Amino acid sequence: MEIEKTLTFAAPPARIWALLLDPEVMGGCVPGMQSIEVVSPTEYKALMAVKIAFISAKFKLRTTILEQRAPCYLRCEGTGEDASVASSLKQQSEMFLAEQADGSTELRMKVKVDVLGRLGSFGLGVMKTKADRMWDEFGQNLAKRIESQQEQPTGTPNALEAEAAPLPPESVGWWLRLRDRLQPATKE
Repeated sequence: MEIEKTLTFAAPPARIWALLLDPEVMGGCVPGMQSIEVVSPTEYKALMAVKIAFISAKFKLRTTILEQRAPCYLRCEGTGEDASVASSLKQQSEMFLAEQADGSTELRMKVKVDVLGRLGSFGLGVMKTKADRMWDEFGQNLAKRIESQQEQPTGTPNALEAEAAPLPPESVGWWLRLRDRLQPATKE
């Protein structure tokens, strides 16, 4: 399955780049992400829960950044498997960041995903619908993160710095879920 999606954010490419490469931020933005472990500056392990139709899976993912040109291009690949539902996946991704005339940033993702096993038996339409929903939720979560950083008064640490400092890598998953539950809902 090949997917190409675009989002636009009201922030410069360097800020978006920093957020996209921060595992704690991604842990809070990617739907279903339960934990992320930094293996090296270019390698990550993660646990991600996904439900498609009546099947729930928890994929153990391993992602490697193969190429990066900050703050405009990143290429990575990864694999994952869930033995409980006899499914596996392989993905290749490219991310392009482009500054727009108004100072905003266009994020374009090209992803190729091969899903095998029980989850792979679902039709392409079902898989693309799930991918579209996850992309939309990711975009909303990242936009909220960007907005919350822009609303902070000068002289106070930004949300990225405040959240990143005290957390050891092994606690990222449960900490983000707890924090999100304890934060008061914002009025829109």
